[in-house]
Amino acid sequence: MTIQKSDISAIVKDNEQAVLRALDSADYIQTFLLVHALIESLLRVFLNKQESRLTFDELIKEYQKFLTEVQYPIPTFVEQLTQFNRRRNRMIHDLWKKGHSLTNQQAKGAAQASIMMYGLFIEWLETFDPDIVNSGFEYDG
Repeated sequence: MTIQKSDISAIVKDNEQAVLRALDSADYIQTFLLVHALIESLLRVFLNKQESRLTFDELIKEYQKFLTEVQYPIPTFVEQLTQFNRRRNRMIHDLWKKGHSLTNQQAKGAAQASIMMYGLFIEWLETFDPDIVNSGFEYDG
């Protein structure tokens, strides 16, 4: 089953709107996790891995492989994506260790930063594939 770009676009728009609603309601865990899902989707579309069962970590490795193949000298965003994924894992563990209220309060900065990173990553990937925004990913809010 191949997902059409128009289908992806509707899903992306729905998730982007959910990010804004979660941020507006101070649900920072939800904000962060939704952005994580959006970035995973962005990587899958960019790398043409929509049908694969690759983990987020494996997608980062595929992205790094892409940068090597295009002979890009700096592994731009690789470390940020790796840290982003580790932060998500820590946040999930903090939910059962600290509870929702404290974890949510502590996630505010991470949630806000994740939105900024999402936009920057879209802009960056657009330098390789100007058509990526036609899949619905937006970086201007």
